[in-house]
Amino acid sequence: MRGSTASAEDGDLTERRTSIRRTSESSPESNNEPKRSDYGFHSFRDFTWHQFTGTMSTGSLAVVLFQTPYKFPGLVTAGKVIFIIDLVFFAILCVCTALRFYIHPKLIVKSVYDSHQSHDEPFYLGALGVSTALILQNMSLYGIPACGPWLVKTCEVLFWIYFASVLLAAVLQYQTLFVTRIFDLDSMTPAWLLPIYPLLVTGSMAAIIVQHQPHASASPIWICGVTAQGLGWMVTILMYGMWAIRLLTAEVPAPPMRPSMYVAVGPTAYTVTAIMALGSSASKGLPDPFLGEPPQAAARTLYVVAVVAGTFLWLFAFWFFALTTVLVALHGKQLTPNYTWWSFIFPNAGLTLATIQIGKAYDSSAVNYLCSVMTAALFLGWLFVSASLLNAVRKGRLG
Repeated sequence: MRGSTASAEDGDLTERRTSIRRTSESSPESNNEPKRSDYGFHSFRDFTWHQFTGTMSTGSLAVVLFQTPYKFPGLVTAGKVIFIIDLVFFAILCVCTALRFYIHPKLIVKSVYDSHQSHDEPFYLGALGVSTALILQNMSLYGIPACGPWLVKTCEVLFWIYFASVLLAAVLQYQTLFVTRIFDLDSMTPAWLLPIYPLLVTGSMAAIIVQHQPHASASPIWICGVTAQGLGWMVTILMYGMWAIRLLTAEVPAPPMRPSMYVAVGPTAYTVTAIMALGSSASKGLPDPFLGEPPQAAARTLYVVAVVAGTFLWLFAFWFFALTTVLVALHGKQLTPNYTWWSFIFPNAGLTLATIQIGKAYDSSAVNYLCSVMTAALFLGWLFVSASLLNAVRKGRLG
């Protein structure tokens, strides 16, 4: 009986092996076709909020090209081209995301709320808000001089719609994260900062928009920019503390994901940009009268305070930049193209804008030349990242 049982088991094992072999021969993978997960964009399911980090980077580059201190003929035109590319890129992603939700309606809730620790897409919803803010900034910078008064009013209306939307999103998203998920601090990534990022760029956006607004509408926008930046910065300070603890008590992110550490540069850099830009536009943004005096009387003092505060914070942003650069360079050969590569661009665009504000405030030719070098490096970096990611998508190797 033992021999017959063994024979039967051998027969069953042989049959299972034959069945597995037939299944593998009939599967696409046996024909050397990449797995579904090997594709960057195999279907509309793959168009997640992560992809909007690309429009964040492209839009921020356009802002930098407009504001860089030393311009050569054609630079503004190049900025316009980048802005148009950003608009097209943004529209494509919006259409693909809408189709994703139409085809897979259950993913709507999952993309903004998921209780699984490993699912980080909800954090990247903030990338959509930041991309929108940068489009509004570029509309004001490039569009208003060419289009006239109607776009001035449009920017005002869109600013208030944007502010109300991102403030509501920040409250609801963090409320959802606090209530429904228990996080392991060892797994923290800089992506935890992204839900508050749309408010962190509101101050610099307000400073740009008020330049073209009449005083009656400029003042509320300016005040809103100050308050939004304050909220964004205070939440960031809380996150910075957790990020420091995570780096001290656990391993740094794996080399392929290490570029995401540049995200920590952005909050401080964009806060410096916002503080100094809002300070320089205080004469137009302060109410008239302000504390019983003409706004011009307080604007000069406020700008001095803003310059000192911005200078005080700038080196903190650079420290994060230098730290991340060293950590990335240590394992540069292990980097593979993935969506975190956009972190090479957007946060460092904020550092460039902050440096531009400092060069402007101190009227320093040395700092201004440094800004030109940073702008050139940013542009070349954008070209390299774009080409690398497009090539990875084409070959089905996007991580």
